Amino acid sequence: MISQFYSSIAKSVVWEWMPQLLEGVRHTLEMALLSFALSVILGLIVALMRMSEKRVISWTAIVFIEVFRGTPLLVQLFIIYYALPAVGLIFSPFVAGVIGLTLNSAAYISEIYRSGFLSIDAGQKEAGKAIGMTGLQIQLQVLIPQAVLVSIPNLAGYGVTILKSTSLASIVSAPDLMMYAHDLSSEYFMPMKVYLITALLYIIMAYPLSRGAQHLEKVMGRGRR
Repeated sequence: MISQFYSSIAKSVVWEWMPQLLEGVRHTLEMALLSFALSVILGLIVALMRMSEKRVISWTAIVFIEVFRGTPLLVQLFIIYYALPAVGLIFSPFVAGVIGLTLNSAAYISEIYRSGFLSIDAGQKEAGKAIGMTGLQIQLQVLIPQAVLVSIPNLAGYGVTILKSTSLASIVSAPDLMMYAHDLSSEYFMPMKVYLITALLYIIMAYPLSRGAQHLEKVMGRGRR
């Protein structure tokens, strides 16, 4: 009887948590989608800079990549949210989270794009020059579309990584799922139940993305045969 009583209380408490956790899910998805969209654009710019024949531009991209790949995302978030205000740059927790995720992810995504560019036959660039296309036209009309197309499966897969990385933004009080989970755990002293439910919600969010990335990889693989 006592165990049933406590079980019924636990179930009712879990349902009380759901509105807050679902609010966290909404913020997490917003942060992940915004960070992914921005990092896809910035990553392409960095990849193009990395492959530039001008050494200053190329080395600028290399430094960016090495800095953001070589330091933990958590440290980057601390610098953006806690250190930059010392020089007058103050961001809200959500914006700081998006900036940190975008910069960190762009460094990795730029390498995905670079692999896509390297997979393109060099003869296509020469063919473009032969028919009178400028360097910019070759990039925009020949190389970039193909590199992006080849990179789509890996980009989709990295989207899952960004989604999971949003949990680190809670350390700077960004209103994501993990922050709500921390608050509920502190309030109800039921960390096991709170974090198990939180993990389940992350799985529910990530699974469709993961399956979609696998499907794209299969489709793109068949298309290249």
